[in-house]
Amino acid sequence: MTAIDYTLTLTSPFHHGAGTQGNTSILRTQTVHTGDGRMAQVPFLSANSIRHGLRNALAWETVKTLRLEPGSLTKGQVDLLFTGGAVTEKGAQTDLQAYRDAHTLLPWLTMLGYASRSDIIEGTLRASDAILSCQENQERLRDTEELKPAGYWRSEEFGTRMDQSDGPLATLMDMGAEAAGSTQMIYSVQTLSPGARLEGSLQLSAAATSTDETMLKAALDLWAPDGHTLLAAKTGSGYGRADIRTNIPYQGAASLMREQVEAHRDEIISLLGRLA
Repeated sequence: MTAIDYTLTLTSPFHHGAGTQGNTSILRTQTVHTGDGRMAQVPFLSANSIRHGLRNALAWETVKTLRLEPGSLTKGQVDLLFTGGAVTEKGAQTDLQAYRDAHTLLPWLTMLGYASRSDIIEGTLRASDAILSCQENQERLRDTEELKPAGYWRSEEFGTRMDQSDGPLATLMDMGAEAAGSTQMIYSVQTLSPGARLEGSLQLSAAATSTDETMLKAALDLWAPDGHTLLAAKTGSGYGRADIRTNIPYQGAASLMREQVEAHRDEIISLLGRLA
């Protein structure tokens, strides 16, 4: 399969976290050695974050298509679907039948990879980091027109966690020493600004099948419907909105994934019980 190359264009501030310093959330960066002998710290979006977005979209759609009742999944089954599971037993013998059944019944699981009981199954997906379109990354980019320094795209957003002791909720509070001494807390978030572009790619290994290709396109269709997606952290606060452009169309592939799950509903539920 030809690699799916994508370009993300931010439409809101973007934050991919690397911890905090005081009240400031730090933007994650990677060390880049430039062609002119400089070393720069350049913001990026990690491949793991991309993979998480794809897996999360597929897992939620699977749960909805299976029409699962609240409380019907164990903690292990939830972990298997949403985070790839964990090794929970000792042993050196791979359960080949379980792997074959997973690839037949829930092929996106084997495309991304998972851990079950004593098995660690390597997926066929190979994801790259999404790197910032900037001068420092020029030698690694597909599109090198009109590049600006990485610092041009960096910004900082500020906010305030509101103190409730001076508003209507104060009537519900014990206005003792603790409330009297409370103050508002100002915080800041390091970001990339709207308009910044990030480039990356998704490709499948030589072991991949045509079904894996369909599942990858379905993942993109669910993660970025209509060419819009959410990236990295603080998306609930308006961060991480982006438009996506790819070299290979993927729209409509999610319907094939839903049909696959719907057709094997009972078998998939049974498989989840065996794997976790």
